[in-house]
Amino acid sequence: MRVAHVTDIHVLVAPSFGECFNKRALGAANLFLAGRKSHFTREVQEALVTAVLAQEPDVLACTGDLTAMATDAEFEEAHGLLEPMFAAQPSVLIPGNHDTYVRQAELERSIEKWFGSWTGEGDWPRLHVHGDVAFVCVDVCRSAWILSSGSADTDQLTRLDRMLAEVTQPFVFVLLHYPLRGRDGEPYGPWTRNIENAPEVEAVLARHAGRIGAILHGHEHHGFRTQMPAEPPVPILNPGSGGYADLPDKGRRAHFCVYTVEDGRMTDIERFAYDGTGFSPEPGGPWASGG
Repeated sequence: MRVAHVTDIHVLVAPSFGECFNKRALGAANLFLAGRKSHFTREVQEALVTAVLAQEPDVLACTGDLTAMATDAEFEEAHGLLEPMFAAQPSVLIPGNHDTYVRQAELERSIEKWFGSWTGEGDWPRLHVHGDVAFVCVDVCRSAWILSSGSADTDQLTRLDRMLAEVTQPFVFVLLHYPLRGRDGEPYGPWTRNIENAPEVEAVLARHAGRIGAILHGHEHHGFRTQMPAEPPVPILNPGSGGYADLPDKGRRAHFCVYTVEDGRMTDIERFAYDGTGFSPEPGGPWASGG
């Protein structure tokens, strides 16, 4: 089975004046006044869709941040752009912190309104099974004021523990939006943008380390791979942003990954980088560029 992994696409639509309140006011200033809107381009986002479709994966996994500020216009735009990619094969999707950017989007479950065919329904975590591979999807995002940190409450961790104990598939992907570990294997920080109770999340996952084939995440736009300390250690994989503007002089390029799973183990990792016109295999192998 070949599993494509995309994350942090960040489709952006300029908000209306009436939408620029609370956290969105700060976000709009950061994007349109401080220039961060130039970090992502429609050209690369369209190339990502084309490249993933060309790979013809058996399953597509997305670890969130389809939008920039979770407005209705952004979700509509993102759906129009990304629906062909998600619909081409079975797909699984979790929200990112930008998809739950404000309380309204979180309460209205905006991402499920537009992408519910792939998020699923019900309490988190959610289980998706495709063939002999299970996808355990954990939602740690919240519409916290100003801060970009996340959390998983006790009830979700209890359900996660039970789900991992009961899953029978020989290979399990766990999907999170936030990293658990930094690129050097250290606990991920700073506290303003991490999982607030990451040690508790790790403790649950570590109890089932032998069942988990890999943890997939996004949030950090420069990709990296590391591992969660456990017995056995669990690979943690982040391809990097799939919608990044092409600025190689600043070390900024878009990426996505394809993982091959055979007989209950991962046998290959391919990482594709945007090369100015489309996506091609990363020179030197996965993460050889260091970001």
